Amino acid sequence: MGTATVASALVHMAERCSCMRELKLLHAHAFRTCLHQHTVVLGKLFRFAAVSPFGDLPYAHRMFDQMPHPTTFFYNTLIRAHSQSTTPSFSSLFFNLMRQNDVAPDQYSFTFLLKSRSRTTPLIHHCDIHGAVLKFGFCRHLHVQNSLIHLYASWGLTLSARRVFEDVLKLGLEVDVVSWSGLLVAHVKAGEVDFARRVFDEMPQRDVVSWTAMLSGYSRARRPREAMELFGEMRRAAVWPDEVTMVSVVSACASLGDVETGRMVHRFVEENGFGWMVALCNALIDMYGKCGCLDQAWHVFDGMTRRSLITWNTMMTVCANHGNADDAFRLFEWMIHSGVVPDSVTLLALLVAYAHKGWVDDGIRLFESMERDYGVEPTIEHYGAIIDMLGRSGRLQEAYDLLTNIPIPSNDVIWGALLGACRIHGDVDMGEKVIKKLLKLKPDEGGYYILLRDIYVAAGRTAEANEMRQAMLASGARKNPGCSWVEA
Repeated sequence: MGTATVASALVHMAERCSCMRELKLLHAHAFRTCLHQHTVVLGKLFRFAAVSPFGDLPYAHRMFDQMPHPTTFFYNTLIRAHSQSTTPSFSSLFFNLMRQNDVAPDQYSFTFLLKSRSRTTPLIHHCDIHGAVLKFGFCRHLHVQNSLIHLYASWGLTLSARRVFEDVLKLGLEVDVVSWSGLLVAHVKAGEVDFARRVFDEMPQRDVVSWTAMLSGYSRARRPREAMELFGEMRRAAVWPDEVTMVSVVSACASLGDVETGRMVHRFVEENGFGWMVALCNALIDMYGKCGCLDQAWHVFDGMTRRSLITWNTMMTVCANHGNADDAFRLFEWMIHSGVVPDSVTLLALLVAYAHKGWVDDGIRLFESMERDYGVEPTIEHYGAIIDMLGRSGRLQEAYDLLTNIPIPSNDVIWGALLGACRIHGDVDMGEKVIKKLLKLKPDEGGYYILLRDIYVAAGRTAEANEMRQAMLASGARKNPGCSWVEA
């Protein structure tokens, strides 16, 4: 059999390769037939190892190290592989190596590199890659320019994204739906939802990505009604939603407490085969939990074949918030047994469960061991859970001492929770101390005056209650109807 025939056969088999065991056998045969440096054979084998879901990126690295003079294709393949891996910053290393070795990048080099940069921390300066695009003359390639727009969009840099968008127009290139979607995403990431909607309305053409980005913007901005209205428009426009779209829709249902619409969305998810997506199932669990439908939340959880840390945390939080402490503890044990490492959200759910159970000392022990046993530094939310726990049990002095020695900045919400506990237990003296702190943190909040006035009234101290009412009127403070700490 001639060399060309063997090479053709290896290429054919490499294109149909389904696992690394097969690839290694083909690679070994390429060595035996002296075809291991054959450009096409090596390219097919290398591509599978580097970018296939069934490949092996470290093996691709070893293959690359054995190449005497790798071409642009091989550098691009590694840049692409890392752009979609857990090590996106490595793409820059290979791009720099490529330039050091005088291998010319092409438009794909920049497209893959820009994708990887969008997944790295915003601390990395992006002006260098933008300058390289101009230097190598790829500013007239729309795919490269779109990747630049999406790079800036990924960090909400709206001015930079718009500048690239306008540069594309000045160059006489015709922007497409990808260009417009990048501009839309930039405003969404920056929290500029109304600006994003203007871009959305101006778009000459919209795809599922643009509809989903706008839905996500409304959902993140806690404007669920507008999200649901937009979803209705999307359906009327005959644009078929995908799994990511449905996550935002389910989140909107959760915010509205609209369980009936949520159930319809759930049926849509199941009928259209979207149930495989872990993030979507997590959103459904959260939605059912917020709507008080625990049986349905459990149904979704139990039906999942794959669970992420967020899945466990969401189900634990649902149980804890509804006072089902034993279920939360059982889930925690199950989670640990499954090899999932808890994080700050996990421990917060446990603290809430301890509070509902009334196991204050157990909660305090967990709080004190967080950093030592789990490597989690307590946040203001964890302190809030402990303050709530101590307040519910009437241990107000301990709560006050903890708050006055807190190593991180406190806020009015956590102090307000303590004031609410003072009202429940009728502790006037502690209430007076807490209100002094609260009026420094938020002097225009009338709800604090009202709470302390109620404490005075309950204690039969009418004169002080009237004085507090007059003080509130004199300060011009107003009651905020949204205060979550009024009810314990």
